[in-house]
Amino acid sequence: MLQTLSIQNVALIRSLSLTLDRGLNVLSGETGAGKSILIDAVNLVLGVRGDRDLIQYGQDRARVEAVFCDDAPETKALLEEMGIEPEENEITLSRVLYASGRNVCRINGELVNNAALRRVAERLIDIHGQHEHQSLLRTAEHIGLLDAFAGVVVKKEKQAVAALLAQSREIKKRIEALGGIGEDRERRLDVLRYQINEIERAELQENEDEALQEERRQLMEGEKTAQSYAYVLNCLANEDGQGAVTLLRDASREIRDVKGDETAAKLADDIEQAFFAMEAAADELRLLQDAFDYDPQRLDQIGERLDELQTLKRKYGGSLESVQQSLVRAYEQLEELQNAEQTMAELEQAQKQALAELYAHSLLLHEAREKAAQRFAAAVQKELADLGMQRAQFSVQFLPLPAKEEIALPMFGENGLDTVEFMLSANPGEPQKPLAKVASGGEASRIMLALKNIAANLDGIDSLIFDEIDTGISGRMAQVVAEKMAQIAKTRQVICITHLAQLASMADTHYLIEKTVENDETRTRVHRLDETARQKEVARLLGGEGESGHGMLHAGELIEKAKAYKNSL
Repeated sequence: MLQTLSIQNVALIRSLSLTLDRGLNVLSGETGAGKSILIDAVNLVLGVRGDRDLIQYGQDRARVEAVFCDDAPETKALLEEMGIEPEENEITLSRVLYASGRNVCRINGELVNNAALRRVAERLIDIHGQHEHQSLLRTAEHIGLLDAFAGVVVKKEKQAVAALLAQSREIKKRIEALGGIGEDRERRLDVLRYQINEIERAELQENEDEALQEERRQLMEGEKTAQSYAYVLNCLANEDGQGAVTLLRDASREIRDVKGDETAAKLADDIEQAFFAMEAAADELRLLQDAFDYDPQRLDQIGERLDELQTLKRKYGGSLESVQQSLVRAYEQLEELQNAEQTMAELEQAQKQALAELYAHSLLLHEAREKAAQRFAAAVQKELADLGMQRAQFSVQFLPLPAKEEIALPMFGENGLDTVEFMLSANPGEPQKPLAKVASGGEASRIMLALKNIAANLDGIDSLIFDEIDTGISGRMAQVVAEKMAQIAKTRQVICITHLAQLASMADTHYLIEKTVENDETRTRVHRLDETARQKEVARLLGGEGESGHGMLHAGELIEKAKAYKNSL
């Protein structure tokens, strides 16, 4: 069950910590007091998409934490699957919504995403809103509820149908992979032959691209070396006679022509020595250049080969290994296509056999559903009778199944061949019609309550929240719904937001939601009511005023009557 709910900075709620009990927990209050805010906060911690508008004005974040008591093995297994250490009989869900839009979700203190939060929350609590009957009026929802009620027999046949359906679809894929017949098949053959020829013509070597890249790197370094040799040699002795060797020789001769100057003569000797050194360096550099092995054409060849390999990788999977695998697959598909006639005949026979088995199991599934539908209808009738619709007639309608000779694969789905719809006659003398066409607002709420009561016994969820599902109900029916809620709350925790005095009087624990203004700020608060305050609130719901008079007397009588009814259960 939900033990505690802590809320901070959600809309009008600054800070709230609510402790909930087993049995029937009722929350009531004036219109606009903030009952919907409470549900929004619960939805937030259950992983529902959060709206930043929920964050209280002036705050940068909202936080909700819910502590559940749960010792179900399935829940423990789910937590272990997620890598979360289960705590003894306790699960804590928390979520922080930031004004920036960022979410931080935790389960037992471990960071998780919204999807994980929802997966765990779905096992812990179920919320039924005041408009939830709309989903029950959708025909697509009906078969799932019937199958859950039917139990293991239907589950077993659904698994068989699912396996055969997957097999039939796989066979269909293989038939399509053969390219069909005629021109389609020839076109596919041409494509495969082209792919095989393109890959084989490339004569790929293992890790060839890596080896070529390394060789290109070395060649590019060699190219830089060759360029350096050529540049330095050009500086020393270029063909235009402007190199250092020529210039030093000319300078030495020119300075030596200066007569009678000992300094000039010494300079001539120094320059001449530099000339001989540069000439020797140029000769040495020519020897290095002649001995250096560099092939610029090889660099071009490597570039072209790498481009060719890159094209193949781009077309066939991103690596040379995937290209080779594509070649193997192409050969296999070519062989299969070349033997297509025999293969196609075998596949068509396999498809025919699979469809026959699929049809047979779909019939078994249909028969199991029909048997379960009778029990399901009887269970719903009983629930409706408890809710004051004693003369309503409820049934499950199945659309006719196609004959065996008419079947085709697209007709089958995860539910086999069945389409079901819930039918109802709300009043004597009226024919049964689809649920969506005959249920008024109040009737829809009661039907939803009946179906959800049955569903709650199936899904193992022991904590239920009903958000004003009594919309459209009044008078005697209000008392009937209150009694049904009390029955449900005998075995499960029920949290109910209501405006009905009859339902409030059935509460095991009653909370008042009220809006106050403090220091020019509006706040929503929740109080647990004692017996006197509770009687006053029931009187208010009855339309009474003050703490005296007939309203209080009526409220007291209603509460005592509710206690007697609960004691009788």
